[in-house]
Amino acid sequence: TLEWVERNAAETRMSEPGTGRMIRVGDQKSVIATFRHDTSRNMDPLLHTHAVIANMVRGTDGKWRTMSNEKLYAQKMLIGAIYRTELARGLEGFGYRVEKTHADGRFEIEGVPREVIEAFSTRRAEIEAAMEERGLGETAGNQRAAQRVTLMTRDPKREADKSTLMAVWEKQAKEVGFDAAALKAEAKTRSAPVKEAEPAREAVEWAVAHLAEREAVFDRAALLAGALAWRPGAVSMAGAEREVARLEKTGVLHAADLPGVKDMLTTEKAVAEERETIALVETGRGRGAPAMRGRDVDRALRNGPLTHGQREAVKLILSEKDRVVGVQGYAGTGKTKMLKRARALFEKHGYEVRGLAPSASAARTLEAEAGIASETLQRFLARNAGVAEGRLTRGGEMKMRAAYGKTALVVDEGSLASTREMRELLRISEVLRLPRVVLVGDEKQLDAVDAGKPFAQLQAAGMKTAVMEEIMRQRDQDLKGAVEATLAGDVRRAFEKLGSNVAEVKPDNLAGAAAARWLELSPEAREKTGLMAPSHKIREKINAIVRERLVRDGAVHGPSFLTERLVSRGYTNPQKSLAANYSPGDVVAFHRPYKRIGVAKGDELRVKGVDHEGGAVILEGRGGGEVRWEPSRLAARTGGVEVYKVERMELRQGDKVRWTRNDPDLGLMNSQAAEVMSVRDKRVTFRIEDGRVLDMTAADSQLRHVDRAWASTVHAFQGRTVDTVIAAMEANHPELTNQKTLYVEISRARDKAELVTDDARALRERLEAATGERIAALEAFGERPRDAERTNEKAQAMERRAPAMERARYDRLIEI
Repeated sequence: TLEWVERNAAETRMSEPGTGRMIRVGDQKSVIATFRHDTSRNMDPLLHTHAVIANMVRGTDGKWRTMSNEKLYAQKMLIGAIYRTELARGLEGFGYRVEKTHADGRFEIEGVPREVIEAFSTRRAEIEAAMEERGLGETAGNQRAAQRVTLMTRDPKREADKSTLMAVWEKQAKEVGFDAAALKAEAKTRSAPVKEAEPAREAVEWAVAHLAEREAVFDRAALLAGALAWRPGAVSMAGAEREVARLEKTGVLHAADLPGVKDMLTTEKAVAEERETIALVETGRGRGAPAMRGRDVDRALRNGPLTHGQREAVKLILSEKDRVVGVQGYAGTGKTKMLKRARALFEKHGYEVRGLAPSASAARTLEAEAGIASETLQRFLARNAGVAEGRLTRGGEMKMRAAYGKTALVVDEGSLASTREMRELLRISEVLRLPRVVLVGDEKQLDAVDAGKPFAQLQAAGMKTAVMEEIMRQRDQDLKGAVEATLAGDVRRAFEKLGSNVAEVKPDNLAGAAAARWLELSPEAREKTGLMAPSHKIREKINAIVRERLVRDGAVHGPSFLTERLVSRGYTNPQKSLAANYSPGDVVAFHRPYKRIGVAKGDELRVKGVDHEGGAVILEGRGGGEVRWEPSRLAARTGGVEVYKVERMELRQGDKVRWTRNDPDLGLMNSQAAEVMSVRDKRVTFRIEDGRVLDMTAADSQLRHVDRAWASTVHAFQGRTVDTVIAAMEANHPELTNQKTLYVEISRARDKAELVTDDARALRERLEAATGERIAALEAFGERPRDAERTNEKAQAMERRAPAMERARYDRLIEI
């Protein structure tokens, strides 16, 4: 491991000949001392190694210089993965088998019972308990906080005689019924050198598919760490590096060709998807069907109460000759009001307007406030998958074209659509020859969970776009100034405008401080205040603190109803395909029927066990039997299953909740809010936010898809408007703390936005450096947006460069 560190991460700073600029230079020899320890501070058995790296390196010229440790720090997760890989390979060489326990590749030795592991993990239990007490989540999800808590709670090191410790450990093991000698003897029978032949191709294929699902451009180190985590000990670092190099050579992977961007990769699949998406908009140029002439729109809007930006947007939507047009509307510029006026004019001229949105809540808002009949984008794409994939008959195609002949399709919150979704939508619009597709959104707000930023990319590529920039939401001028400064990337000025509304609290009290500020408000003010958190863990802690106080005050009261709550593990589709990622007690929800194993659509089956060698998950069947399910074969299709962990949840009168799944039969939508009105006779009565009253019992599966609703994540809050915002922000979160998050947080408020952070200065510095902007595959490939309009010859050359079999193999895997 340390040899790899020296070869790949040891750098120094030197003056560049000719320019005098200070640059980082690799190929440096290091001085490293290692200390192997075999106990924790609680005197549990814990084999680990401390490596002390001296701040000195020797270059090829023989001179000693100070180390530049930026790359070493950036590679820390990969270095940990390499260490675990070598440890796993060593164990397997001694005949032991390892079982993957975490998605990042952590493992345990097969045959060591869970109760034994927990009995000898008292220090870890202390750290986890301290994290939970402080509302910081699990160690894996918040490593900076975990390091801080580790330092805060640890006792001084102790020394103990090894033979005495061994005797104590053996006694402890026997007390929990563990026979280490038997496990050792069994391992001896399998002891053999680790095979040289490695499944490196399969491991890297999996890692590429996993990363490419969420990001068009990803870090080389993340790819290598993912390959090592695929199956602990199966692949060496050298094998993974060789496979990545081979894929670059064959054109399946491309290194980023962008100034200031190092060690980033994209896939040829992502490049092709983005080119096609841009080309589909180009194909629709001049092929739309305007409902009105521009001067007629001007006349119709002459006396209306619209801003200049709103009028220009309506005019573009109604009169432009291109099939696909965009509306870039900043937060609070009145996009919904604009769409309502555009809808009325469309309908006046015989057009039907249909709405699409990336979430059920956004679709509901579009329908309620703009009067546009709406559904989720995902549902529309699923229903028309045959159209996008070219499976329509000629007769079917003509019939659908006639049905959509005078239909304007409006996509709201367009920035939340992924490249794959946008490409499928534009394919459908092209096949059906829709007269108008309107993409409405804000490229400055948060992007889709899945890969790509097509809304911004299409604007850059020349899609006809109206810009709405007159912000009307903020009634407080300082708050409006902060929003405008954030849009301009001027974080320092934004903080000046926010002033004392940026509150610094102790790091372990972030959730508590945010909750306390909300609880100080009157019940009426609480209803008009949005409470936001950057992550689910902090959101859950805020909700727990709020509820504890409300129970104490009597606002939440009465009989208790206990239910199981299903919490998504957030796996990518490749992660779902690995049996090792499932744990006993998990629940698998099937969105499609799998008749071969007797599973129906809608079944939610509990994981009973995992067959690691056979790659199978053992599920508890509906009738009490067992279902053997191989996820690599039957979970590979997008949307086929969802994986949940199970938590206990108490409901009492006064609880505020939100649904986390759509239920068409009950008329409930994901993120829709409700209040518990009463608990009696093993029945819970809810008042839904639309005014309906609904009774449920433990037999209702929808009751498992519920969550606390006082606090929301920033991503879930996008699209909402309130008078006041209270938002928690971790100063140094590597993914969630950026300008896009800040913009969404403060732009939701009309009158006041308060940020609660663990370090105000560090937060500002982090925000100044982190825009939150994604890199598109074409950008990484060194292709300007306009170049994509003229890439047919280039695309054909790329097809020849990457062997057909290799391309088909990766296209299939990336679509898992």
